[in-house]
Amino acid sequence: MNELRMHFELLAERWDGFQPPNRGDTLRRMLLPFAPLLATSRAILEVGTGTGALIPCLRERAPGAALISIDLAAEMLRRARGRCPDAAVVQADAHHPPFAAPCFDLIVCHNSFPHFADKPGTLSQLARVLRPGGYLLILHDLSREQVNAIHRSGGPAIQHDLLPPGEETGSMLVRAGFIGVQVEDTDEHYIIAGQMAPAKQSGNGNPPAPI
Repeated sequence: MNELRMHFELLAERWDGFQPPNRGDTLRRMLLPFAPLLATSRAILEVGTGTGALIPCLRERAPGAALISIDLAAEMLRRARGRCPDAAVVQADAHHPPFAAPCFDLIVCHNSFPHFADKPGTLSQLARVLRPGGYLLILHDLSREQVNAIHRSGGPAIQHDLLPPGEETGSMLVRAGFIGVQVEDTDEHYIIAGQMAPAKQSGNGNPPAPI
């Protein structure tokens, strides 16, 4: 078992206790600008679900979508199943998503991007399983500075798992084949959105995801 997975296996029991009581409201506000995109997605992949806090929020905005949530840690997924017993959760490494290509309209990486050891390579792998015109969202409801401070003090397994400046991440998305990349690296949050090029016969695809 690698060091990162062990860290989150051991952290799972305490994870929800670290979260503020209004966590659900914060997550819903974070998703609100993407409501049209979520509503029109047929299949969504959530990368790094942890204990599944985002699953109910995604279901509210995308009730008709097939939602699959993955995480590296089995204990995190066990708790996600406890929260949402009928959720489709899969233990998997984002560096090697175990899905045929392409099969998702939307991929949501919530609070997981810093933990990708090979960020450009993982973005390319996620792009591989997105349908033409599909979107990738990298979402953090804290600022980059806050996230990085938490990780630097979080122990050897995650102390180097840092968020790059938003423009750097945006450039990674462009190199991975995304277009229309939008970046918000602010004092309140860190949000990066990009779209896979639509198939030529599909016109312009979905409307751009607003930030």
